[in-house]
Amino acid sequence: MKNIPRIFILLAGLFLALMPANQAAAQSLYSSSPTDALSLWQARRAVIAASKYAEAIHNAMNVHTYPVNPSSIAFTLDSLEFDATNKGETKHFQVDVKGLEKVSAKCDAQGCILIFVAGGRFHVHDKEAVVYNFLFGYSPASGVNLCQQAENNGDCLHAAGWFAAALNGLHAYAISHPNGSGDFHAQAAAWRALATRPALAEGARILRLAAEDAIKRQKPDEALNDFELGVQADPTWAQGWFNAALLAGELGFYADAADHMQNYLELLPDAADAKSARDQIDLWKYKAGQPPAVGK
Repeated sequence: MKNIPRIFILLAGLFLALMPANQAAAQSLYSSSPTDALSLWQARRAVIAASKYAEAIHNAMNVHTYPVNPSSIAFTLDSLEFDATNKGETKHFQVDVKGLEKVSAKCDAQGCILIFVAGGRFHVHDKEAVVYNFLFGYSPASGVNLCQQAENNGDCLHAAGWFAAALNGLHAYAISHPNGSGDFHAQAAAWRALATRPALAEGARILRLAAEDAIKRQKPDEALNDFELGVQADPTWAQGWFNAALLAGELGFYADAADHMQNYLELLPDAADAKSARDQIDLWKYKAGQPPAVGK
């Protein structure tokens, strides 16, 4: 844990420099283009943020438009599920992210669609297996363009790229964690029991360097993604969980911040800063509208 004070100083300096912009950063993921790799948490955040511009449209009749309800979105390791409603009628959709091919966004001035990189158009299916187009912005069915109605048209169009990157990120995680393998609690317990702790995994070490560089460039969203990718590569990287928690909290992702700090404490329950870390978890949970931790 020798590097934590140094990283903390870097983070603190960054947040002081960006203090007026932090609230804006918490409102949008689209200040920059998505990277080639998104962490599980960044992918989930991107799906939720971008979905307010998305609509499912009946593929055959092309007349029934169902805007996505962001609050209905649910994730499992293998799937993404959500509801979409048209005139009081709600449809439930499920996307098999584990079996998904790589997708990208194709946009024009009116809106965006998602396409498979290998060819063909991305669609969603309701629980009756009916096929629906999945659009961002324009709606040939209703004539209502969600992007044109948005306060920031560019932000709306940019959302499709993030949604595509998020689907790819969710797919990558599902493939690398088959059947829920790599349970963190078991890994943490085994790591705590070691007499000699192994060095940081090479993949996580590279991501630590990338995160530190992003901090120096005042790119907190990139740094957060790199730290989160780092703990995916090496879940026993306590420093990575700690730094990811600080960044997520400053960017307004309070639920993720609390979870990240809890993982830090699970690895190092007797850390010198354990009490302050638990207090910070309670504060983040409060801001996220969640009940505080019990049995502290």
